[in-house]
Amino acid sequence: MDFNGRTFWRHPTGKGLKVKGVPVGESLPRAPQKASNHIPQQPTTAPLPPSQRMSSGVSFGSQGNHWRIGQQWYDFSTFHHPGGREILFLARDRFSDSTYAFESHHIDHEKARKIIRRYRVDDKTQKELQKLHQTPAPKLSQPGTFYYDLRLRVLKMFQSKSPSQKINIGPTPLCISLFYITFLTWCFSVYNTLYIYPTIWAAFFQGVAGAVLGAFGHNWIHQPTYKFFGLLSLDTIGFSSTGWYREHLLQHHMYTNTPLDNHFHGTDPFLITDPTMERNWFQKWITPVLNPVILTFGLWGNYLFHLGELLKGNEVISIGKFFLPFLVYTFYNTLGWNGLFLFWVNTSTTSIYYFTMALMNHNSEKTLNVKQRNAARDWGESQIASCADWGVQGKFLESVVYLWLNYHCVHHLFPLTDFSHHRDIQKILMETCLDFGVEYEAGEFWTIYKEMVGSFGEPRSLCMEINCYNGS
Repeated sequence: MDFNGRTFWRHPTGKGLKVKGVPVGESLPRAPQKASNHIPQQPTTAPLPPSQRMSSGVSFGSQGNHWRIGQQWYDFSTFHHPGGREILFLARDRFSDSTYAFESHHIDHEKARKIIRRYRVDDKTQKELQKLHQTPAPKLSQPGTFYYDLRLRVLKMFQSKSPSQKINIGPTPLCISLFYITFLTWCFSVYNTLYIYPTIWAAFFQGVAGAVLGAFGHNWIHQPTYKFFGLLSLDTIGFSSTGWYREHLLQHHMYTNTPLDNHFHGTDPFLITDPTMERNWFQKWITPVLNPVILTFGLWGNYLFHLGELLKGNEVISIGKFFLPFLVYTFYNTLGWNGLFLFWVNTSTTSIYYFTMALMNHNSEKTLNVKQRNAARDWGESQIASCADWGVQGKFLESVVYLWLNYHCVHHLFPLTDFSHHRDIQKILMETCLDFGVEYEAGEFWTIYKEMVGSFGEPRSLCMEINCYNGS
């Protein structure tokens, strides 16, 4: 792949897949670069650190001082972003477009649009930049459309709850308290398995606690204020909070169920989630049934992948990378080979629990309907088509059994909003879908699970083209 001004993707079957009408596997037309006083030939910002140059095999092609949002170019090099500088520059350089990142992370989008207008570059620079970067570019949602109106309604709901003008989309006190309880429970479960009750059941309990802790980590990485909580939740159990911050936020959430989604081929070649790809007999009949066994390696696969990125120099080392090896050493040093077995039971439990829920979110029959996804009129509609919900009447504490992934459409539409608010937003989402004629359906847990297993073996949209840029 090369997303710095060009788009490449070769379908595994050899079929050419198109991104917005351009055959992927061929380069998009690109005008020759001309000297200009307006456009810096080299990035004027400081060189990107290693952790920001490559991630999930995708390069970050720097655009200098320029960000593209809604087919317009802006210069935010002097802008003090409330979410921090890192995410601002990451959003600029991931696939050369920031539209979806901007749309999804600003619930008060009308105010955000007014703010960025002052950073729009002049018309001459606009034209020259458009010639240099001819990859597909989505538009901003317009008044009277689904996603535009949905955010206004949700914003109004939060404003009605806040006595001041500043709305609170962060965690509730109950959510914070439950996180501390979960973290302490996980710490106790580790001690219990090591020194008090070294049995399979203790290791199983440790794995369940780890999955719930990972669910909190999935929540925290979307909120810059709680980035340290993300490290405590993800790195402690073997995931990478830094890797997820780059990949999950700016690939999976922005381009869900498309070739630009880093999860799209995350379980290849064992569990195939690409609905356009043919399966061989083993992938069709054997691996779908064995999916729980395959998922036992999920946590280790995730850790080894990011370790490989670290060794390649694509990711910077952090204290979080030492947590998993330290735990492995401690279990072996304390309990010998039995300790390693118990630790495997723990990680297997975490992996099966967490990844089963996560795969269900994007592999139901509805979410793999490429025709319906391509017909989405804006980014918000494409997320409805790409996510599966269940148990949407459950309260916050009740939803822990699903690791809070049951309100997944809401999570994708409002990724910056804490999951303790999902149930309130869900009611507004359903009303808005009804008003705009957007097809939305919350399924039953076991029905979606069966559809997921079936989708592993049977392509739902064989050899169809996937539009990565809904609303362009």
